[in-house]
Amino acid sequence: MGAALAAPPFASEARADDHQQEIQIGQQVYDDQRKTGQIINQSPYYPVLRRIGSDISKAAQPHWWPMNFVIVKGTQANAFSVPGGWVYVNEALLKNAGNEAELANVVGHETGHIVLGHVMNRVHKAQTLNMIFTIGSIFVHSQGAASTFNLAQFIAGYGFLNFDRQQEYQADHEGAILAGKAGYNPWGMVWFFQKLQKLYGDTGFEAYVQDHPSTKDRIARIEAFFKSDPAQFARWSSQTISSRGLPLSSSSDARLILTGV
Repeated sequence: MGAALAAPPFASEARADDHQQEIQIGQQVYDDQRKTGQIINQSPYYPVLRRIGSDISKAAQPHWWPMNFVIVKGTQANAFSVPGGWVYVNEALLKNAGNEAELANVVGHETGHIVLGHVMNRVHKAQTLNMIFTIGSIFVHSQGAASTFNLAQFIAGYGFLNFDRQQEYQADHEGAILAGKAGYNPWGMVWFFQKLQKLYGDTGFEAYVQDHPSTKDRIARIEAFFKSDPAQFARWSSQTISSRGLPLSSSSDARLILTGV
């Protein structure tokens, strides 16, 4: 019976290959951010970001990857997730988060992209595209764009982060679920979107989204999602809690700490 249920060797090998690819992409993006001077090594926001990130990571278990939370430079609120368990949040987003619930839902959203496979789905599409271009170059004897395209350049340009509208809606829902499981009010997602709508209009907080849904529409969909599942969300109040900002730390751990790297 046990042998019949065991996964075939090639399945585990395929998963190992996928994991290795995710690790490589995650490291490549980190190295790129480091090389271009985007990564912030010291910040009073690191302790709260790590604590909330750890809570969200536990809520998202089981997963094989170690989660890393990195603060990067930026004047307009932005966050993005990268294969291998990397979540990047910029300074402007942290400064605009009114409370821990808002940040937890942002981190939950980004973790949701990873958990739901959105990031690697985009990578696999890029690989398919690369294969098509490679096959095409056999028949097209030129040095045009088709023959010079390569996956490394595509990934380096973060093209795999071009999520579509449906993926954004799914990540919103997953982010709220993870925030609630971690003990943070899922309404923080709504509060933060309302804040961003006043600041930036309908741009949301992910600069890489290909077809960004309206912030107003996202708020309406999240609220409808909460109403559709009272067993999970009814205990949470929609009343905005303190918006004095995130707690700041001057301790020795107010710095970037990476795991599994």
